[in-house]
Amino acid sequence: MTSRHQPPLRCAIIGCGQVAQEYLATLQHAADLTVVACADIDTSAAKKFAERHGIPEAGAPDEILANSIDVAVILTPPETHVDLARDALDAGAHVYVEKPLALTAPDSDLLLREALDKGLIVGAAPDTVLAPPTRAAHQALATGVIGTPLAADAALLAPGPESWHPAPQPFYASGAGPLGDMGPYYLAMLTYLLGPIEYVEACVTSTRSERVVRTGPYADDTFRADSPTHLVAFLRSHGQVLITLTTSFDIAATTRPHLEIYGTDGSLVLPDPNFHNGPVRYRSRGERAWQELAQEDAFVSTGRGLGVLDLVDSIRSGASECPSGHRAHHVVEIIEAIEFARASGHPAELRLLREERCAGLR
Repeated sequence: MTSRHQPPLRCAIIGCGQVAQEYLATLQHAADLTVVACADIDTSAAKKFAERHGIPEAGAPDEILANSIDVAVILTPPETHVDLARDALDAGAHVYVEKPLALTAPDSDLLLREALDKGLIVGAAPDTVLAPPTRAAHQALATGVIGTPLAADAALLAPGPESWHPAPQPFYASGAGPLGDMGPYYLAMLTYLLGPIEYVEACVTSTRSERVVRTGPYADDTFRADSPTHLVAFLRSHGQVLITLTTSFDIAATTRPHLEIYGTDGSLVLPDPNFHNGPVRYRSRGERAWQELAQEDAFVSTGRGLGVLDLVDSIRSGASECPSGHRAHHVVEIIEAIEFARASGHPAELRLLREERCAGLR
Protein backbone atom coordinates (compact mmCIF):
# COMPACT_ATOMS: atom_id res chain seq x y z
CA MET A 1 0.00 0.00 0.00
CA THR A 2 1.38 3.40 -0.93
CA SER A 3 0.38 6.67 0.70
CA ARG A 4 0.03 9.59 -1.70
CA HIS A 5 -0.35 12.20 1.01
CA GLN A 6 2.41 11.33 3.50
CA PRO A 7 6.18 11.52 3.08
CA PRO A 8 8.12 8.23 3.05
CA LEU A 9 9.03 6.82 6.44
CA ARG A 10 12.66 7.35 7.45
CA CYS A 11 14.39 3.99 7.80
CA ALA A 12 17.72 3.03 9.39
CA ILE A 13 19.48 -0.29 8.85
CA ILE A 14 21.23 -1.46 12.04
CA GLY A 15 23.89 -4.03 11.18
CA CYS A 16 25.79 -3.76 7.90
CA GLY A 17 26.74 -7.37 7.16
CA GLN A 18 25.94 -9.44 4.08
CA VAL A 19 22.21 -9.69 4.75
CA ALA A 20 21.95 -5.88 4.84
CA GLN A 21 22.74 -5.77 1.14
CA GLU A 22 19.91 -8.23 0.46
CA TYR A 23 17.46 -6.10 2.44
CA LEU A 24 18.59 -2.91 0.76
CA ALA A 25 18.02 -4.42 -2.69
CA THR A 26 14.32 -4.64 -1.77
CA LEU A 27 13.93 -1.51 0.36
CA GLN A 28 15.57 0.92 -2.06
CA HIS A 29 12.63 0.48 -4.45
CA ALA A 30 9.93 1.14 -1.82
CA ALA A 31 7.66 4.14 -2.36
CA ASP A 32 6.67 4.52 1.30
CA LEU A 33 10.12 4.07 2.83
CA THR A 34 13.50 5.73 2.41
CA VAL A 35 16.72 4.33 3.85
CA VAL A 36 18.34 7.46 5.31
CA ALA A 37 20.91 5.91 7.65
CA CYS A 38 22.85 2.79 8.53
CA ALA A 39 24.67 1.77 11.69
CA ASP A 40 27.03 -0.89 12.95
CA ILE A 41 29.02 -1.47 16.11
CA ASP A 42 31.96 -1.24 13.71
CA THR A 43 31.37 2.32 12.53
CA SER A 44 33.91 1.95 9.73
CA ALA A 45 31.78 -0.88 8.31
CA ALA A 46 28.71 1.36 8.51
CA LYS A 47 30.50 4.20 6.72
CA LYS A 48 31.74 1.90 3.97
CA PHE A 49 28.22 0.49 3.52
CA ALA A 50 26.75 4.00 3.37
CA GLU A 51 29.31 5.16 0.84
CA ARG A 52 28.84 2.09 -1.33
CA HIS A 53 25.06 2.46 -1.43
CA GLY A 54 24.57 6.22 -1.29
CA ILE A 55 23.04 6.29 2.21
CA PRO A 56 23.21 9.81 3.74
CA GLU A 57 24.12 8.98 7.35
CA ALA A 58 26.27 6.33 9.05
CA GLY A 59 27.52 5.73 12.56
CA ALA A 60 27.04 3.76 15.75
CA PRO A 61 23.51 2.46 16.56
CA ASP A 62 22.90 4.93 19.40
CA GLU A 63 23.94 7.87 17.22
CA ILE A 64 21.66 6.88 14.36
CA LEU A 65 18.66 6.11 16.59
CA ALA A 66 18.89 9.64 18.01
CA ASN A 67 18.14 11.12 14.58
CA SER A 68 14.32 10.92 14.27
CA ILE A 69 14.12 7.48 12.65
CA ASP A 70 10.64 6.08 11.90
CA VAL A 71 11.63 2.45 11.28
CA ALA A 72 14.71 0.59 12.56
CA VAL A 73 15.64 -2.61 10.69
CA ILE A 74 17.83 -4.70 13.00
CA LEU A 75 20.15 -7.13 11.21
CA THR A 76 22.70 -7.77 13.94
CA PRO A 77 23.67 -11.07 15.70
CA PRO A 78 20.74 -12.74 17.54
CA GLU A 79 22.01 -12.03 21.05
CA THR A 80 21.79 -8.28 20.36
CA HIS A 81 18.27 -8.21 18.90
CA VAL A 82 16.24 -7.48 22.02
CA ASP A 83 18.50 -4.77 23.45
CA LEU A 84 18.75 -2.93 20.13
CA ALA A 85 15.01 -3.28 19.49
CA ARG A 86 14.23 -1.82 22.92
CA ASP A 87 16.65 1.04 22.26
CA ALA A 88 14.84 1.73 18.99
CA LEU A 89 11.43 1.65 20.69
CA ASP A 90 12.73 4.05 23.36
CA ALA A 91 13.79 6.35 20.52
CA GLY A 92 10.24 6.28 19.14
CA ALA A 93 10.91 4.03 16.13
CA HIS A 94 8.93 1.07 14.89
CA VAL A 95 11.11 -2.04 14.66
CA TYR A 96 11.74 -4.89 12.25
CA VAL A 97 14.05 -7.65 13.51
CA GLU A 98 15.88 -10.42 11.64
CA LYS A 99 15.26 -13.94 12.91
CA PRO A 100 15.10 -14.88 15.69
CA LEU A 101 13.07 -12.15 17.33
CA ALA A 102 14.72 -13.06 20.66
CA LEU A 103 16.60 -15.93 22.25
CA THR A 104 13.84 -16.63 24.79
CA ALA A 105 10.07 -16.45 24.67
CA PRO A 106 9.81 -14.16 27.73
CA ASP A 107 12.13 -11.68 26.01
CA SER A 108 10.18 -11.71 22.75
CA ASP A 109 6.87 -11.36 24.61
CA LEU A 110 8.25 -8.43 26.63
CA LEU A 111 9.40 -6.74 23.44
CA LEU A 112 5.94 -7.00 21.88
CA ARG A 113 4.30 -5.69 25.06
CA GLU A 114 6.67 -2.73 25.31
CA ALA A 115 5.96 -1.81 21.71
CA LEU A 116 2.21 -1.97 22.29
CA ASP A 117 2.51 0.20 25.40
CA LYS A 118 4.44 2.80 23.39
CA GLY A 119 2.02 2.75 20.45
CA LEU A 120 4.69 1.26 18.19
CA ILE A 121 4.85 -1.92 16.09
CA VAL A 122 7.32 -4.79 15.94
CA GLY A 123 7.69 -6.91 12.81
CA ALA A 124 10.10 -9.79 12.34
CA ALA A 125 11.62 -12.24 9.89
CA PRO A 126 11.33 -14.65 8.22
CA ASP A 127 9.30 -12.92 5.53
CA THR A 128 9.20 -15.76 2.98
CA VAL A 129 5.61 -16.35 4.12
CA LEU A 130 4.72 -13.18 2.19
CA ALA A 131 6.19 -14.42 -1.10
CA PRO A 132 4.14 -15.74 -4.07
CA PRO A 133 4.71 -19.49 -3.42
CA THR A 134 3.42 -19.30 0.15
CA ARG A 135 0.45 -17.13 -0.80
CA ALA A 136 -0.46 -19.67 -3.48
CA ALA A 137 -0.17 -22.54 -0.98
CA HIS A 138 -2.23 -20.65 1.59
CA GLN A 139 -4.98 -20.05 -0.97
CA ALA A 140 -4.92 -23.71 -2.01
CA LEU A 141 -5.37 -24.84 1.58
CA ALA A 142 -8.12 -22.28 2.19
CA THR A 143 -10.07 -23.46 -0.85
CA GLY A 144 -9.68 -27.17 -0.12
CA VAL A 145 -7.43 -28.13 -3.02
CA ILE A 146 -6.07 -31.03 -0.95
CA GLY A 147 -9.02 -31.33 1.42
CA THR A 148 -8.50 -31.03 5.17
CA PRO A 149 -4.83 -30.99 6.22
CA LEU A 150 -3.95 -34.07 8.27
CA ALA A 151 -0.16 -34.08 8.47
CA ALA A 152 2.98 -32.36 7.26
CA ASP A 153 6.66 -33.14 6.86
CA ALA A 154 9.37 -30.44 6.91
CA ALA A 155 13.05 -31.16 6.41
CA LEU A 156 16.25 -29.16 6.34
CA LEU A 157 18.85 -31.78 5.37
CA ALA A 158 22.26 -30.25 4.65
CA PRO A 159 25.98 -31.00 5.06
CA GLY A 160 26.49 -27.86 7.14
CA PRO A 161 27.55 -24.26 6.44
CA GLU A 162 31.27 -25.06 6.77
CA SER A 163 31.11 -26.18 3.13
CA TRP A 164 30.52 -22.58 1.95
CA HIS A 165 30.95 -20.14 4.87
CA PRO A 166 34.48 -18.94 5.72
CA ALA A 167 33.62 -18.56 9.44
CA PRO A 168 30.96 -21.20 10.27
CA GLN A 169 31.62 -21.51 14.01
CA PRO A 170 28.67 -19.30 15.14
CA PHE A 171 26.26 -21.62 13.31
CA TYR A 172 27.27 -24.37 15.76
CA ALA A 173 27.28 -22.33 18.96
CA SER A 174 25.07 -23.34 21.88
CA GLY A 175 21.49 -22.41 21.02
CA ALA A 176 22.21 -22.30 17.31
CA GLY A 177 22.73 -25.44 15.20
CA PRO A 178 20.34 -26.33 12.39
CA LEU A 179 17.27 -25.72 14.57
CA GLY A 180 18.28 -22.25 15.76
CA ASP A 181 19.74 -21.15 12.45
CA MET A 182 17.30 -22.53 9.88
CA GLY A 183 14.38 -23.76 11.98
CA PRO A 184 12.65 -20.33 12.04
CA TYR A 185 12.10 -20.46 8.25
CA TYR A 186 10.35 -23.81 8.48
CA LEU A 187 8.41 -23.06 11.66
CA ALA A 188 7.20 -19.69 10.37
CA MET A 189 5.96 -21.37 7.21
CA LEU A 190 4.26 -24.21 9.10
CA THR A 191 2.48 -21.89 11.53
CA TYR A 192 1.41 -19.53 8.74
CA LEU A 193 -0.11 -22.38 6.74
CA LEU A 194 -1.34 -24.68 9.53
CA GLY A 195 -1.79 -22.46 12.58
CA PRO A 196 -0.15 -22.36 16.04
CA ILE A 197 1.60 -25.34 17.64
CA GLU A 198 0.37 -26.70 20.97
CA TYR A 199 2.42 -29.90 21.60
CA VAL A 200 6.06 -30.90 20.99
CA GLU A 201 8.29 -33.96 21.29
CA ALA A 202 11.92 -34.08 20.17
CA CYS A 203 15.13 -36.10 20.06
CA VAL A 204 18.63 -35.33 18.76
CA THR A 205 21.92 -36.84 17.73
CA SER A 206 25.28 -35.57 16.48
CA THR A 207 27.36 -37.60 14.08
CA ARG A 208 30.29 -35.19 13.70
CA SER A 209 31.08 -33.03 16.72
CA GLU A 210 34.43 -32.04 15.18
CA ARG A 211 34.00 -29.91 12.04
CA VAL A 212 36.43 -28.66 9.39
CA VAL A 213 36.25 -25.26 7.69
CA ARG A 214 36.24 -25.94 3.94
CA THR A 215 36.72 -22.48 2.42
CA GLY A 216 38.26 -19.07 3.00
CA PRO A 217 41.41 -18.02 4.88
CA TYR A 218 40.82 -20.57 7.67
CA ALA A 219 40.24 -23.58 5.40
CA ASP A 220 41.21 -26.90 7.04
CA ASP A 221 40.93 -25.47 10.57
CA THR A 222 38.88 -27.66 12.90
CA PHE A 223 36.27 -26.54 15.43
CA ARG A 224 33.75 -28.15 17.75
CA ALA A 225 29.96 -28.12 17.37
CA ASP A 226 28.40 -27.07 20.68
CA SER A 227 24.80 -27.67 19.58
CA PRO A 228 23.03 -30.81 18.34
CA THR A 229 23.51 -31.23 14.59
CA HIS A 230 20.60 -33.57 13.81
CA LEU A 231 17.19 -33.04 15.41
CA VAL A 232 13.81 -34.65 14.81
CA ALA A 233 10.71 -33.07 16.37
CA PHE A 234 7.09 -34.13 16.40
CA LEU A 235 4.65 -31.21 16.54
CA ARG A 236 0.87 -31.06 16.83
CA SER A 237 -0.95 -27.95 15.72
CA HIS A 238 -3.97 -26.43 17.43
CA GLY A 239 -5.97 -27.79 14.48
CA GLN A 240 -4.65 -31.30 15.22
CA VAL A 241 -2.34 -31.48 12.20
CA LEU A 242 0.59 -33.83 12.96
CA ILE A 243 3.96 -32.47 11.82
CA THR A 244 7.41 -34.01 11.59
CA LEU A 245 10.28 -31.50 11.53
CA THR A 246 13.85 -32.61 10.82
CA THR A 247 16.77 -30.16 10.90
CA SER A 248 20.26 -31.47 10.20
CA PHE A 249 23.78 -30.34 9.32
CA ASP A 250 24.87 -33.99 8.99
CA ILE A 251 23.34 -35.05 5.67
CA ALA A 252 25.58 -35.48 2.62
CA ALA A 253 22.74 -35.48 0.04
CA THR A 254 18.96 -35.87 -0.23
CA THR A 255 16.03 -35.84 -2.64
CA ARG A 256 13.47 -35.26 0.11
CA PRO A 257 11.22 -32.18 -0.38
CA HIS A 258 11.67 -29.29 2.01
CA LEU A 259 8.01 -29.17 2.97
CA GLU A 260 5.00 -31.35 2.17
CA ILE A 261 1.45 -31.06 3.47
CA TYR A 262 -0.87 -34.08 3.31
CA GLY A 263 -4.64 -33.64 3.17
CA THR A 264 -7.70 -35.86 2.98
CA ASP A 265 -7.91 -35.33 -0.80
CA GLY A 266 -4.31 -34.80 -1.91
CA SER A 267 -0.79 -33.58 -1.17
CA LEU A 268 0.97 -30.20 -1.52
CA VAL A 269 4.73 -29.69 -2.03
CA LEU A 270 6.37 -26.31 -1.31
CA PRO A 271 9.83 -24.97 -2.20
CA ASP A 272 12.62 -24.17 0.25
CA PRO A 273 11.18 -21.86 2.99
CA ASN A 274 14.49 -19.97 3.04
CA PHE A 275 13.76 -18.44 -0.35
CA HIS A 276 11.04 -16.29 -1.91
CA ASN A 277 10.42 -18.25 -5.10
CA GLY A 278 9.93 -21.74 -6.49
CA PRO A 279 7.09 -23.96 -7.72
CA VAL A 280 4.22 -25.21 -5.57
CA ARG A 281 2.91 -28.58 -6.73
CA TYR A 282 -0.12 -30.63 -5.76
CA ARG A 283 -1.52 -34.03 -6.57
CA SER A 284 -5.12 -34.96 -5.95
CA ARG A 285 -6.21 -38.35 -4.68
CA GLY A 286 -6.65 -40.75 -7.58
CA GLU A 287 -4.58 -38.64 -10.00
CA ARG A 288 -1.31 -39.88 -11.49
CA ALA A 289 0.32 -36.54 -12.31
CA TRP A 290 1.46 -33.60 -10.20
CA GLN A 291 0.16 -30.16 -11.14
CA GLU A 292 1.70 -26.77 -10.47
CA LEU A 293 -0.25 -24.00 -8.75
CA ALA A 294 -0.46 -20.63 -10.46
CA GLN A 295 1.24 -17.88 -8.44
CA GLU A 296 0.07 -14.28 -8.34
CA ASP A 297 3.01 -11.93 -9.03
CA ALA A 298 5.26 -14.98 -9.57
CA PHE A 299 7.54 -12.99 -11.87
CA VAL A 300 7.80 -9.89 -9.66
CA SER A 301 11.19 -9.52 -7.98
CA THR A 302 10.92 -10.39 -4.30
CA GLY A 303 13.48 -10.91 -1.59
CA ARG A 304 14.46 -10.24 1.99
CA GLY A 305 12.84 -7.04 3.12
CA LEU A 306 9.26 -7.91 2.16
CA GLY A 307 8.50 -8.09 5.86
CA VAL A 308 9.68 -4.49 6.34
CA LEU A 309 7.29 -3.37 3.61
CA ASP A 310 4.52 -5.32 5.35
CA LEU A 311 5.38 -3.50 8.59
CA VAL A 312 5.14 -0.18 6.73
CA ASP A 313 1.67 -1.17 5.49
CA SER A 314 0.65 -1.90 9.09
CA ILE A 315 1.96 1.50 10.20
CA ARG A 316 0.21 3.35 7.37
CA SER A 317 -3.09 1.56 8.02
CA GLY A 318 -3.03 2.52 11.70
CA ALA A 319 -2.78 -1.08 12.96
CA SER A 320 -1.70 -1.55 16.56
CA GLU A 321 0.28 -4.74 15.87
CA CYS A 322 1.94 -6.59 12.97
CA PRO A 323 1.22 -10.32 12.43
CA SER A 324 4.86 -11.12 11.69
CA GLY A 325 5.93 -10.03 15.17
CA HIS A 326 3.51 -12.43 16.84
CA ARG A 327 4.40 -15.23 14.44
CA ALA A 328 8.09 -14.71 15.24
CA HIS A 329 7.30 -14.77 18.97
CA HIS A 330 5.46 -18.07 18.54
CA VAL A 331 8.43 -19.48 16.61
CA VAL A 332 10.66 -18.61 19.59
CA GLU A 333 8.14 -20.37 21.84
CA ILE A 334 8.23 -23.49 19.65
CA ILE A 335 12.04 -23.62 19.51
CA GLU A 336 12.17 -23.20 23.29
CA ALA A 337 9.65 -26.06 23.67
CA ILE A 338 11.67 -28.28 21.31
CA GLU A 339 14.84 -27.58 23.30
CA PHE A 340 13.04 -28.45 26.54
CA ALA A 341 11.62 -31.67 25.05
CA ARG A 342 14.94 -32.88 23.66
CA ALA A 343 16.88 -32.01 26.84
CA SER A 344 14.33 -33.47 29.28
CA GLY A 345 13.07 -36.39 27.24
CA HIS A 346 9.50 -35.28 28.01
CA PRO A 347 6.83 -33.74 25.78
CA ALA A 348 6.21 -30.00 26.01
CA GLU A 349 2.82 -28.33 25.83
CA LEU A 350 2.70 -24.71 24.72
CA ARG A 351 0.49 -22.12 26.30
CA LEU A 352 -1.49 -21.01 23.28
CA LEU A 353 -1.44 -17.39 22.32
CA ARG A 354 -4.43 -15.24 23.07
CA GLU A 355 -7.21 -15.58 20.51
CA GLU A 356 -6.44 -12.50 18.46
CA ARG A 357 -2.74 -13.41 18.30
CA CYS A 358 -3.62 -16.90 17.07
CA ALA A 359 -5.69 -15.32 14.31
CA GLY A 360 -2.69 -13.19 13.41
CA LEU A 361 -0.62 -16.26 12.62
CA ARG A 362 -2.70 -16.95 9.51
